[in-house]
Amino acid sequence: MRVLQLCHKPPLPAMDGGCLAMDAITQGLLENGVEVKVLTASTRKHPIRLDDLSDAYLDATHLEAVDIETGFDLRDAYISFLNRDSYNISRFYAHHYAMVLKRALSRRRYDVVHLESLYTTPYIETIRRYAPNALISLRSHNHEYQIWEQRWKSSRNPLARLALRHLSKTLERYEKDILKDIDVIVSISEKEAQGYREWGFDGDIHVAGFGIDLSTRPAPPIVPQPTALKLFHLGAMDWGPNREGIQWFIREVWPQLHKAHPKAEFHIAGKGLNPKDHAEVAGLFNHGEVPDAQAFSHEMDLLVVPLLRGAGIRVKIVDAMAQGIPVATTNKGVHGLDMEGKGCLVHAEPAAFTAALSELLDHPERLTEMAQCGREEVEARFDREGIAERLIQFYAQHVQR
Repeated sequence: MRVLQLCHKPPLPAMDGGCLAMDAITQGLLENGVEVKVLTASTRKHPIRLDDLSDAYLDATHLEAVDIETGFDLRDAYISFLNRDSYNISRFYAHHYAMVLKRALSRRRYDVVHLESLYTTPYIETIRRYAPNALISLRSHNHEYQIWEQRWKSSRNPLARLALRHLSKTLERYEKDILKDIDVIVSISEKEAQGYREWGFDGDIHVAGFGIDLSTRPAPPIVPQPTALKLFHLGAMDWGPNREGIQWFIREVWPQLHKAHPKAEFHIAGKGLNPKDHAEVAGLFNHGEVPDAQAFSHEMDLLVVPLLRGAGIRVKIVDAMAQGIPVATTNKGVHGLDMEGKGCLVHAEPAAFTAALSELLDHPERLTEMAQCGREEVEARFDREGIAERLIQFYAQHVQR
């Protein structure tokens, strides 16, 4: 089987959960003998870094990267507004990317064109023209419009609300309309899959969660509980929901929590984080962007994911659980993971988040139990090898021979 994987940003180096999810698909397919070519956009926000990629990866994926400009352009935004098009989508279309795609499809016959996220769907017309028999699959990480809908509903600025509402509505309309041009959907969670069914998508939907290579994350040893717990958050701060969640946590939760537990520490790190931010907050340690996220995480005791908005699943939660790191998050953070009632993590509404964390800090012996439960849950549901095998079987049932 030959698969062309179209990406709206480079999967590697992995800068966020979306990158990790894309690379998990790539590696899972390769490990099962599938021929894969990765064609990715390279943007100012997410540039390709060829020097950071191994020769083995470049050879295995036949990687091609195309520079495109996705930054805000007033003229393009105005044209999209007049045409009632989704500016979120149109800024990811570039004619020269389409030409590179045309060349790739003309040189090689692909059984499946695997579209990573909604932002690669503007190229469906090119795919249909130059690979009419290829199966077009949308890998859905989330319902994109929901993020923008949550933004406009939470905004207090009247002008910003109008603009964000327009972006949300046009994106929602596009997201529904494009379904008629897609053959199958590979959804990251059952909740997203159900949303597509409710929209009337009558093609087949396969649920493939985020796959973890468990061989690179051996089960951690059980260690004695520390007397001073180290809470931490690791995430890209150029992503709005991460930034807003941390600001809310520092403002609404951490002061009361640190007052009740003065020995506790809160460590933050991630891309786009200014090391000078929050210097005045007692008990908070700002590490900026760290060179080794896994090493940083292993020095900590509890991952905090104070998400207030977002869609899809939080890859960082699954990854932490695979490493035996307990997690505390909001109900929004656990969206799509189907773990309600499980002892693997603590989740609560924002108003109750302080109380939930305080109770956990009062009983640190629970951390070991949570770590073991989380690892077992990942082994049962998020093993990359099994997820890839089932995805290949799904594709094999739909490929035209």
